[in-house]
Amino acid sequence: MHTFSTTAASSTSTTNSRKAEWTMEPREQTATAPLKLYAAWYCPFAQRAWMALLHKGLDFEYIEVDPYRKSRWWLQVSRNHAKVPVIVNPAARDTASTTVIDSTRIVEYLEDLVPHTRPLYPSDPNAKAELRFRADHINKRVVPYIYRLLEAEQPGEYRDTSTAALLEGLEELANAMSQSGPFFDGTTLTAIDILLVPFAYRIDVLLGHYRNFSLPTSGVVWSRYQRWYETMCSTAIFQGTLTDPENYRQHLIEFYLPYSRGQGQKDVTAID
Repeated sequence: MHTFSTTAASSTSTTNSRKAEWTMEPREQTATAPLKLYAAWYCPFAQRAWMALLHKGLDFEYIEVDPYRKSRWWLQVSRNHAKVPVIVNPAARDTASTTVIDSTRIVEYLEDLVPHTRPLYPSDPNAKAELRFRADHINKRVVPYIYRLLEAEQPGEYRDTSTAALLEGLEELANAMSQSGPFFDGTTLTAIDILLVPFAYRIDVLLGHYRNFSLPTSGVVWSRYQRWYETMCSTAIFQGTLTDPENYRQHLIEFYLPYSRGQGQKDVTAID
């Protein structure tokens, strides 16, 4: 059973359909508590970690936080990064608690924690290396350009180059997708599906709304991508992370309005 609580919440987080009682500091936890996921309902990076936990069937406590409120407590929890997601695995007997930040590292950590439960990575080291290459591709050649296009309020070179780079990065991924599907690597869901779909959803919702952007629909490659996208959006683990399923899309659009005006976080647009 998953436990849900909220803490350090902002006013925007009241869209959470669980109608929890909002507090500004966490309630006391015990060493016997399950894994703790510190997340924000709107964050695609946090959604990755949440989906992985659901896929693995692990018991965890979901804790909604406002990552922008850099309290002493939050800086301590997030190892001074003040970003979601954060996973905390409480101390067990003589071992210290473990804190993992960064969504990709969290997915890898959960795989290492229970490698034989609904594996997200292949056992073959060569296949695993290929999958990790695709994960890096998503993080470096897709994610930054989503936010760059979103913040490009005015038409011009910045918007055009961001659009072209995003399409190029996505097309390369779509070309690498299994022809049989329905998941990225075939009939089995892997880490790539979890790492990509929160951002694919925001391409559809946010870029569609604010930039009138849509992906090509013709051709085998884009048809394959669309089938993958529809499959992933219908999975229980994706649906289970929509805090208010009926209104989530609209809440997301409203939350990201400042981003569409160039007022969002700049670290998400950084290119290595």
